[in-house]
Parts: sequence; structure tokens; C-alpha cells
Amino acid sequence: MTRARDVANLIGSGNYSSTTFTATAGQTVFSIAHTQNFVQVFMNGLLLDLTVDYTSNGSAVTLTSGAAAGDEIEVVAYNTFSVGDALNQAAADTRYVNTAGDSMTGNLGVGGAANGSYAITSYSSAGQNLRLENDGEVGFIRLEDDGDLNIWAHGDENIGFINGTGSGTTRMNIDGSGRVTTPNQPMFGAYNYSGTATAIGGYNPMRWANVHTNVGNHFNNSTGKFTFPVSGKYVVFCNINHKAADANWSGLYMLYNTSVQMVSWSMNTAATEHDNVIISSLVSASANDTLAFCWHNSYTAPSTNASYNMAYIYLLG
Repeated sequence: MTRARDVANLIGSGNYSSTTFTATAGQTVFSIAHTQNFVQVFMNGLLLDLTVDYTSNGSAVTLTSGAAAGDEIEVVAYNTFSVGDALNQAAADTRYVNTAGDSMTGNLGVGGAANGSYAITSYSSAGQNLRLENDGEVGFIRLEDDGDLNIWAHGDENIGFINGTGSGTTRMNIDGSGRVTTPNQPMFGAYNYSGTATAIGGYNPMRWANVHTNVGNHFNNSTGKFTFPVSGKYVVFCNINHKAADANWSGLYMLYNTSVQMVSWSMNTAATEHDNVIISSLVSASANDTLAFCWHNSYTAPSTNASYNMAYIYLLG
């Protein structure tokens, strides 16, 4: 007599079948299809040992010693299984990028209907290119064969350097003609001397009636001081004009923090003359230091006329 039962999904993702035979006297061979050696054999409920008590060849289980009549032989056959849609290592190695370093071919597409069609592709023509495309607009980042790195915009479009979220703020822009603008570059410009701020020693920081440029608000017209926002090279310029009686001197001082770094003098030879005093320099500044244009309080003050006096400072780099 033979009994069989099939119980699925009791061992992980696989299954097994159990078949019970009632042996005849001396019977050794029990026919059952199975995967070779993927079986367990029980005699009257006792587990037998593979190779010692029986052998398995895929079509039958053979006992080493014949069974007695009426012995119950149960054969549990375990079926092989595989995980659906799984990749082995070789297939995975060719499909996925290795985070430790790998190479890729083909295009990388990003976005959908709401954002248009975006693509990052490789493109080779006398150099190695990274091609950026959005709805037909194309740009390149290109490494030339000689090592030069070039950035190409589509047609005569701009190349912008922007920070912030969303549309962001343009910090530098290169237009199609190669003109560079830096709208956030620290700079200050003023004209028309209008008096002095609190003196620094014997020097009077000049204040201005018309501060026409003050990008970043680094110039304080109450104190007459420009505070350097970042370390770098700054172009500085100041021109004052005075008209006074004969033999009167006027001095223009440039104070870095509280120290005189540059001075220029001029003296009238006639009461009707207008003399210019000029300072023009390149200053190596440290962040948060200050600069002020001053006149010496023992000598003649600049003329208070809108067209006679001016000053500017800007970050060169």
C-alpha cells in the first residue's frame, strides 16, 4: 500500500511531498521520483541514515537491508526552488553599478512629462564630453585631449553660477559674448563730500552726500568706514579737491583699521586755484578689517561740492 501527500510552502519558499509505503517481506526498492539525495526516509517512524541505511538515485530509494512485511516506509522528498525574478551574482554585476567604482555606458534619463525631458549622456568628439539635454537644449562639459576643461552652453546662451533653492540667486554670469558679471561682488562708490565722522586720532573719516553704490552694504556712511567682507585684493580710489587761501595744505589719508597706510598732499599757491589730492591703490585686505579715507584735522578740509570729490572701493579677487 502506498500513501502520498504534498504540503507546499512549509519550508521557506520551497515545498516537499511525503509518500508512505507498506513493505512486503524483504522489499528494498521503493520507487518515487525525487531530486537525488534530497529525501528523508523513515522506517516505522525512525529516521534512517543516507548511505548507511539507504541510497537515493532520483527515481527510487533503496534500503541497504530488506524490510519486514508490513513495515511502514515514509519517504519525504524535498523539491528544489528558486526565488522569482532573482539575479545571480554574474547577472547583477553586469546590471548594477558597483559603489566601490565602476563604469557605465548609455544614457541617464531624468524627469517626466511635468518637467520636460532631461538626459545626461556621454558624447565623444575630439575629447570626452558630458552632455546635458533638456527638451532639445544642449550643453556640454568637455575634457579636451590636451587636458583643458571647457563648459559649453547651447548657442549663445548664458552660463550662470547660482546658489539657493528654487530659481536661486545668480552669483556670476557669463553671456554668449564672454562678458562676465558678478552682481554680488562687494563694491562701494560715492561722491560729494558732506562732512566727517568721529575722528580717528587726528584724522577725519569722510562722509558722502551721494552713496550711489554699496553692494552688500559694506560701507557705513555714519562712520566713514568700509568693512572688507572677505579676504582678497581690493582696488581703492579717492579724489578730493580744495580751494583755499595761498599756501594752504590739504592732506588725504588712507587708514587701514587705525593705521595710516597711504597719504597724499597738495598745497595751493593762489586763492583761486583748485588742487586735487588723489590716492589710488591695490589693498591686500583681511576679512572684517576696515578702511577709511580721511583728511588731517590740522589742515584744509575738502571743498563741499558735488562734482569735486569722489571715492570707490571694489573687490578685484
